[in-house]
Amino acid sequence: MNTIMRRATVVTAAIMAAGLLAGCGAAGPSEGDAADTAGSAGYPLTLDTPWGDTTIESQPKKVAVVSSVDLDIALALGVEPILAPQYAGNDFEAWTETALEDRGFELETYDSTDGTDYIAIAAAEPDVILATSGWTLDDDYEKLADIAPVVTWGEGQELTDLTWADRTMLAGKALGLEHAAQQIVGDVDAAFAEAAATHPEWQGQTLTYAVMHPSQISYVTYDGSDVSFFTDLGFVLPAAASDFSDASNSVSIENIDVLDSDVLLVGYPFGDEGILTQTALESNALFQQLSAVQEGRYGILGDDVASPLAYPTPLSQPWVLDRMVTQLEDTIK
Repeated sequence: MNTIMRRATVVTAAIMAAGLLAGCGAAGPSEGDAADTAGSAGYPLTLDTPWGDTTIESQPKKVAVVSSVDLDIALALGVEPILAPQYAGNDFEAWTETALEDRGFELETYDSTDGTDYIAIAAAEPDVILATSGWTLDDDYEKLADIAPVVTWGEGQELTDLTWADRTMLAGKALGLEHAAQQIVGDVDAAFAEAAATHPEWQGQTLTYAVMHPSQISYVTYDGSDVSFFTDLGFVLPAAASDFSDASNSVSIENIDVLDSDVLLVGYPFGDEGILTQTALESNALFQQLSAVQEGRYGILGDDVASPLAYPTPLSQPWVLDRMVTQLEDTIK
């Protein structure tokens, strides 16, 4: 195991330890930690949201979550949700399963194939609902708010405005676990800083990350997006990044040259269902003309890395860092 992989493994263990110290039992934080952190949370705690204010009267003991991201955040904080979604009965991600096993949690779930199960959530009688990463909150918020206070992004913000660290800190504040949240974010930041320091050759190199969606090639690392995963490792964005935005990030095959940079990564979260398969991409004459391709400075990311890159959490970040460092070392000779 190389130094960075050892470091990321240590970080994961540190995150788990931070959560274990902050929380206990099947519902929420322990009484001792509640005394330490609830005062800083200032209950009753009022949070603003795009749909109005929500007030948490006291430190929550029964926490429901509405996304896999919120599940990871709760687990990192040492909180066992009383209910979580599980899509089509699929297994949880590897890092989530590890956290559940390490903590000895037995998670109650509902099938989220057809969306949020309000009836199941109401029956669980949560004190609070974590929804820092809910794509359907425009439809869900009022129904969820009738059940319990909903913790989500603030007034004037949108879902994509929050980084994984923002979500972790928001949940930590709502649950009275701010100190644990700060430690978790700090541990992950330290792992990235060490990886960057170990690879000074990455500093200042331009990097483009594109994703093969079924309907388009998406320029992911546009100016204004959350590119902290790469910039924290020392990379910078090429000039072309300013030509794209959240509302306009499609790259036509005819203009694939805009992807060129010192380092090019292409993600395949949908496998062969992307608009171009890896074979089709690499045989494309325009793609072959990119300097990053001709000089062997491009890499392909499979679903195991591309998906958690799109939906980062405090548990997935160290896991992805392990694999991305190896990928970048192989890509940048």
